[in-house]
Amino acid sequence: MRISRKDILFFLTLIPFSISLLAILVIAILVLVSRSLDAFSTFGFSLFTTSVWDPEHGRYGLLAPIIGSITTSILATATALIFSVPLAILLAEYLHDFVRDVLSSIVELMSGVPTIIYAMWASMYLAPILKTYVMDPLSMYLSFIPIFSCKPITAFTIFTAGISIGISITPYVTAMIFESYESIPITYKEACLGIGATRYETIKVLLSLAKPAIIASVILGFARALGETTIAVTTIGNSMYLGSCIFSPGYTVSALIASQFSNAYLYKYAESVLYVSALVVLVIAIILSFIGLTLMSMWRRRVVV
Repeated sequence: MRISRKDILFFLTLIPFSISLLAILVIAILVLVSRSLDAFSTFGFSLFTTSVWDPEHGRYGLLAPIIGSITTSILATATALIFSVPLAILLAEYLHDFVRDVLSSIVELMSGVPTIIYAMWASMYLAPILKTYVMDPLSMYLSFIPIFSCKPITAFTIFTAGISIGISITPYVTAMIFESYESIPITYKEACLGIGATRYETIKVLLSLAKPAIIASVILGFARALGETTIAVTTIGNSMYLGSCIFSPGYTVSALIASQFSNAYLYKYAESVLYVSALVVLVIAIILSFIGLTLMSMWRRRVVV
């Protein structure tokens, strides 16, 4: 293939934009690390073993927000998975033409809705419904299970935040699962139908083929839920309490940063501790995103191609 001067110039114009995106990520990590050094040198790993936020007395601990972020993200991905897999199958197998286009448009529209809308809806309507019809009954009849052991005093809890965030990331996870399901070569479906398999049996086979891609989608959804801020701030209750029950108020790292950052400069080490928490979330999100994208890429090379 002959390479012209225009090809070379076009390639050279692409390099700065590609490098600048990577540079932004590297600079962000370096800034977080540099701003976190004061807190690391002063408190060490005690930041990750205690749960306290007392700027006036210089006492800080990030265990509760970190555990809260992980717990709400687990609940969110579980919620998204419950809705996403049936929705993806419905779009791929049962709906056609106009109805499919309408539902796909609705899913895409949901993914574009600002999270503040989800946050307002969840705090005003979803939270009371969850408390009355889910949290209260579960705490009454299944209190012997540690995660349901406490009586929900308020509707704003870790459970509420997890479900709310899960609903907001459902379109994102659905899109990835649907795309993966549709990427499976038609020969697999034709082979199932050729040996007399029912539609249900065919879907089971296709889902088994798409299982690695579904796992990758869940991991990427978890990484996305980990950094959700607006919904977490309005629904989780913003408490440094650390317990095994998900019906109690809590904190996520994102909610902690959003609620405390504006005043953190007034207190020694407070701002640096918040940078530490942001660094933790960023590192976890990068690792999970790398794992998810790697799994998705490996699956595509093995099944799709």
